[in-house]
Amino acid sequence: MKEDLTPAHDGEQEPPALIAPKRWRCCECGATGLDSHGITCESCDGLGFC
Repeated sequence: MKEDLTPAHDGEQEPPALIAPKRWRCCECGATGLDSHGITCESCDGLGFC
């Protein structure tokens, strides 16, 4: 008979892995989200990163 070597499961879900997203500053607005006229940057849709 084989011995079960897997850890006991207590019924709770494990938290998701923390993976940091890779974001680059928008080269059009410089991460402000606005263009020089104060309008939402079209390149990044106002998010500040691409």
